[in-house]
Amino acid sequence: MSGGSSLTDAQTIASRFMEALNERDFETIGTFLDEDVALDSLTGLRTIGAGPLRMGVMSYFRHFDESFSDMVLMHDAFGQRVAVDATARGVYRETMPGFPAATGQSYSIPSVFVFEIENGAVTRLSHYRNIRVFEKMLAR
Repeated sequence: MSGGSSLTDAQTIASRFMEALNERDFETIGTFLDEDVALDSLTGLRTIGAGPLRMGVMSYFRHFDESFSDMVLMHDAFGQRVAVDATARGVYRETMPGFPAATGQSYSIPSVFVFEIENGAVTRLSHYRNIRVFEKMLAR
């Protein structure tokens, strides 16, 4: 695979993954994941495995009705890492352990996803946002 096509493939995977997140298409999300994928979540917890990652994402969306927009994709020179800088907008609808009580608070906050992709599959996904600012938004 040439460097150019791997960049395109990695960016396409990241873009389609984000679309599937917004559409709550967990079956499609699963098609992009390596069986031993690692998820480093915004709370600092690491999940290993495609099944646990999908379950974790579904659980997150049960608490947070969230979508991502204003997406900008960036990539490294080797086509193995793609970052997606986005705005997360949502409604906090069900209290999540470790967070303030949910009362339907709406929020909008910058969010970054970093995808590591090998052989056409996501091997690691990291989700970042300023967790302290996020918690303050939810405490309103």
